[in-house]
Amino acid sequence: MNTLARTFGALVIGLQTTQAFATQAQPVPVPEDQSTAPQINIAAVGIATAAAGVQPGTPGGRASIDFSDSAIQLGAAQRLYGTAGIGSLGIGGLTLDESNSSSGTSFFIYQAFTDFQTESFEALVGRSDNATAHLVDFPTLRGDDLITLTNPLNPFSNGDNLEEHRYATLGSVTFNQGLKYFENVHAQQLIDSAGTGSGGKLNSFGVTLEYLSTPGMEAFQRVVSWGVGYEHLSVNQNASNGLHQIYGGGVMNLNQSVTNRWELRVQDIVSLGSELREFSNVTDTYQAASNALAMSVRYLDSPFGRPGYQLALTAGVKNYFKVDQAMTAGFAVTGVKRLGQGFDLVIQYLGQWRDSSLATAQEDGLAYQQVAQLGFVFNFDATFNRHISPRRSILNQQFQYIPN
Repeated sequence: MNTLARTFGALVIGLQTTQAFATQAQPVPVPEDQSTAPQINIAAVGIATAAAGVQPGTPGGRASIDFSDSAIQLGAAQRLYGTAGIGSLGIGGLTLDESNSSSGTSFFIYQAFTDFQTESFEALVGRSDNATAHLVDFPTLRGDDLITLTNPLNPFSNGDNLEEHRYATLGSVTFNQGLKYFENVHAQQLIDSAGTGSGGKLNSFGVTLEYLSTPGMEAFQRVVSWGVGYEHLSVNQNASNGLHQIYGGGVMNLNQSVTNRWELRVQDIVSLGSELREFSNVTDTYQAASNALAMSVRYLDSPFGRPGYQLALTAGVKNYFKVDQAMTAGFAVTGVKRLGQGFDLVIQYLGQWRDSSLATAQEDGLAYQQVAQLGFVFNFDATFNRHISPRRSILNQQFQYIPN
């Protein structure tokens, strides 16, 4: 009897075990839902120009092939469970030429962030656009052309990489009303390549207020965009209470036309708080109290709503309040001809003059920089599995010499 019971018990256990293994081997029937797949964005810009001129680092002049500011960026976005929010990430890099990199041509990571946004709120953490850098984008060929006149500057930079003025590691929150008015509060870790001791620390805090016209209707609006901002930079040396940057600007259509548009861009940047009265290096020129005024006039010919060509004149002047003989002024004449979808023929002449104190602060003492460039630009922005609409184009985060 005991033998029969043990045999029966073993058979029951074996059947239960077999049934358990069989149950575990069966896949859970979850139907595929394409709406749960992430939306993928791939964007790239390729710039290649033949360049000749006299620039910092080449006081004797040179001719070269310049492919700096070429970039590629990958992004993904997904609608989140139980909310109306979108979660996304972006990662990308761009090329630096020899004049912008102490190690020769190299690759700079300018985007590496995660982002949460709803219709009226956005939070971003990681490496991305410096919150002060793109209030007004001027229509020069490359983003760092005339950058000392057109951008709030990073006072912790050693000047080897001008992209340090445009990008930073940051945390920011942005509120908006009707996708027209945007209020941004941010804290940044600006790149400390000059070794001022702020590396690895939050060293910049600020707020911005911006207005943007309805997307797609820019040609019919008199005021396309405007904004103002304030930035406090925790610079301990040469500024006992830190630096204060106050800036404002906007974009205005001089006429309202889809096919033949004239446009004006203006920006003013005031930097206060520095006690510097002379320059000993390039970093000092980024910290000294100053006022920089820049503007551009652009003509865009767009037959049947398609970009045909553009001509632009960008000019700026900067005056240092406490340093003698330190004024600088520059201009760029830029022409772009659309040859095909995303493919352009470009030409530009750029010149910038520096007064004696400012020129001496550079290693080569260059008083007048000039460069002429001729080449091609190709750009694309592709979206796969489109089912959501993030607020901004992934391509426009980096490069926008022909605004959408």
